[in-house]
Amino acid sequence: MRGDTRHGYAQHTADPHTLPAALTIATTDSSGGAGIAADLKAMLANDVYGMCVVAGITAQNTTGVQLIAPVDPAVVREQIDSVFTDIRPAAVKIGVIVGDDQIETVAAALRDHHAENVVVDPVMVATSGSSLADSSAVRTMTRELFPLAVLITPNIPEAQALTGAEISSAADMERAARALAERFGCAALVKGGHGTQDANDVLALPDGATQWFAGERIGNPNTHGTGCTLSSAIAAHLALGEPLGNAIAHAKAYVSGALRAMLDLGAGSGPMDHGWAQH
Repeated sequence: MRGDTRHGYAQHTADPHTLPAALTIATTDSSGGAGIAADLKAMLANDVYGMCVVAGITAQNTTGVQLIAPVDPAVVREQIDSVFTDIRPAAVKIGVIVGDDQIETVAAALRDHHAENVVVDPVMVATSGSSLADSSAVRTMTRELFPLAVLITPNIPEAQALTGAEISSAADMERAARALAERFGCAALVKGGHGTQDANDVLALPDGATQWFAGERIGNPNTHGTGCTLSSAIAAHLALGEPLGNAIAHAKAYVSGALRAMLDLGAGSGPMDHGWAQH
């Protein structure tokens, strides 16, 4: 890693023959701001080779999600096998997977391939407010995918849904993160972007240790795909071999830069500028 941090996050120079690869298993976003499109943009911007498995299809834009469609479980499995048997990913980001059978298929495939550095973003509601997961899918996700994860990245509403406890303060966030880490045996990053004062996040490890990551609240209403982008950037930095805390810090700095770029597209909550550091 070179010492150039002019853009607010560490940049890496990699030998093209040893460029780490990261995989996203998620849904499409036809507007390009979230889902697989955002994941691949974030991975590229954070110096890894991005690959994808399409585990759901949405008709989606900045105003909402108009349609969600599943992909046949056999097709999902074949995609995962194709990737792992050729270009093995050093990290895997999991976003929305449409369907209980599809979630179980992904979990079985990742177990079979002994996937490493799995980051699960438990997306339940899109930035627009559209629901992306029913209660059955949430139960299947927590049962099948969370045990495979090195990290889960719920925002405050998602952490409330997972713990059943209201979160209205920093202390509540930390309690929720600890509860999730203890319950599922993986690190839990509870994101504070839905709070009112700041964008601080708290990480809890299964051993009970916690770490806060400071984040400024940037006055940009265009936040479509922030969760997808952050989790993918974390996976990218894990693929680069960074410790979890460093990966989170670098990913947060990258997302902050993308928000500060103030890209303004669409009639609703628009996307961020994933390529801000390359301009």
